[in-house]
Amino acid sequence: MIVPEENTENGFARFWIENRMLYVRYKPEVLIDLEAARLIVSDRITLQNGKPFPILCYTDGIFSSTKVARDYLAIKGSVLAKAIAYLTAPTVSLAMLNFFIEKNEPSVPSEIFTNEIEAINFLKPYI
Repeated sequence: MIVPEENTENGFARFWIENRMLYVRYKPEVLIDLEAARLIVSDRITLQNGKPFPILCYTDGIFSSTKVARDYLAIKGSVLAKAIAYLTAPTVSLAMLNFFIEKNEPSVPSEIFTNEIEAINFLKPYI
């Protein structure tokens, strides 16, 4: 078993740094409102300790999100991010992520993937 170099967790997601990449895995059936978005970003930034990372974000656990939370994540969610790969199953969450990226235009390179290897390959140049 590979042990992450550094990790933390809150009620919404688990975060870890491994091989110079930061991973975010949302817990099942998560509803992201503004309070959740603020905590998620704050915990991630604390884990990063001032260092920017490419981020692989497993989004399958997200059940729903509010517009205010999406707006917050589009701006503050890119702090200390070199690039973000969103990994999801080809279901409703794929449509939700496409909508998020189209409407909020993240400030760092961001792509949506249904294949983990492709997502990691997208992030490798940002390591």
